[in-house]
Amino acid sequence: MSYWIMIFNQNPLGPFSSESLLAAIMTSNYHTLCEQYGLDPGLIQPAVEHLNLEMSRGSAVPYFLVRYQPQHQPPLVVTRWDTTTSTGRQRLVPFAESPVSADMREHLMCTRELVTVELVESQLADLGLLLAYEIARWAAGVGSGVVYGLDGCLYGLNAQHVFVPLADHENCP
Repeated sequence: MSYWIMIFNQNPLGPFSSESLLAAIMTSNYHTLCEQYGLDPGLIQPAVEHLNLEMSRGSAVPYFLVRYQPQHQPPLVVTRWDTTTSTGRQRLVPFAESPVSADMREHLMCTRELVTVELVESQLADLGLLLAYEIARWAAGVGSGVVYGLDGCLYGLNAQHVFVPLADHENCP
């Protein structure tokens, strides 16, 4: 089974290098984040040693793989959907029609790029969970986005790039 974190960006990410993305997601304190996510901090060093980004080339829907485990283990799959295309718009409509405030609906309808981070079940209990949220933090910061988390809540970023629940989304803090 797959799980998705979605980032609704008002601005496309644009071109970036794998080095710049990896540097950006490594700026957080992973020991503190492991504590917050209930993860074993012993997973940090092996993940850092395997951390690698593989970019697609010439794909109709751009994507990249984030590897943080040995090659035979599943990577995180990050896909960028241009919402000016019919395929990208189809992915966006169910969220824009969900029960949110008028301001949030307007933000969702102004989304120019939907970024998805796909995880498999085993990654929810290893550093994949933490890395997926760090990728979401980076993407939302670059693209002026809102994050739809695995808990079904929408989050914005404050000035320090900390996730802040958007109170107008039902069933969220």
